[in-house]
Amino acid sequence: MGSRIVHEREPVDRSPSGLAIRHLVSSRTGSSQLYVGEQWLEPGERVLLHTHPVEEALVFTGGTGEVTLGDEVVPVGPGVTIHIPAGEVHGFRNTGAVRLDVFVIFPGATFARTEIVE
Repeated sequence: MGSRIVHEREPVDRSPSGLAIRHLVSSRTGSSQLYVGEQWLEPGERVLLHTHPVEEALVFTGGTGEVTLGDEVVPVGPGVTIHIPAGEVHGFRNTGAVRLDVFVIFPGATFARTEIVE
């Protein structure tokens, strides 16, 4: 059976970079093949450069920032989705004056194993 998840009722955890994250869809909610997390970065905060053994999608819904994809840096904001192949070095940061909001999506029912590279 499906689940209704009210974001504000979910506990706030810490990502591998030490930033706030909510695990919305995971094995805890009954998922066997999908992970969705909600993350937000205050102005100046960043997610350290890292890799995952699986692909990832980042869906930006508020604020402005930039994502590092290997040697390239690309701007992000509402209406931008970034696809990251497995093993690609990446990270992102808030470059704006307001909170940067993003949904993190992985195949599998947990936050993907993360290797910090910096």
